[in-house]
Amino acid sequence: MQAGWNRSGRWIGGLAALALGQAVSAAGAEPETQAAAPPPSVELDRLFKLPADVEVPVAREQIGSASKNQWRARFESARAEHDAAVAALDASQKKLGAAAEDTAAWQIAPPGAGVSAPSEAPLDYQLKQEMRRQREDLLRSEKHLRELTIEADLAGVPADWRE
Repeated sequence: MQAGWNRSGRWIGGLAALALGQAVSAAGAEPETQAAAPPPSVELDRLFKLPADVEVPVAREQIGSASKNQWRARFESARAEHDAAVAALDASQKKLGAAAEDTAAWQIAPPGAGVSAPSEAPLDYQLKQEMRRQREDLLRSEKHLRELTIEADLAGVPADWRE
């Protein structure tokens, strides 16, 4: 609708001018309040930690959904799983290294070429597949330990409960 006379004979546009005038006068009345201070810069590491002035009561029997003994058991289980994955992968790597030292296992010849010693390639293939699974287990255990640490950090679990 344009400014002008309406059907009832009233001037329309006066309301728009009045509203515009109030907005301009409000903007001109307080120029120093409109200039906002720049936001403070925050380091990303600080976003993941509680502020220093916040006190977390450590004397509680339970933090989050678990008690002190339950948190310790969860961390011990995660570390044991990780240690077992590392040990299994190390054992397989030593086994593969021992097989690599044996030159008969790594001879390359076309089938039926008269190689006197049978090839151990299927054994090496199985060992490599086992090592692949063990690497996946190791990554899975590292992820579980990392997630448990994050959960404990967010719950405010003290360091001595994680031992």
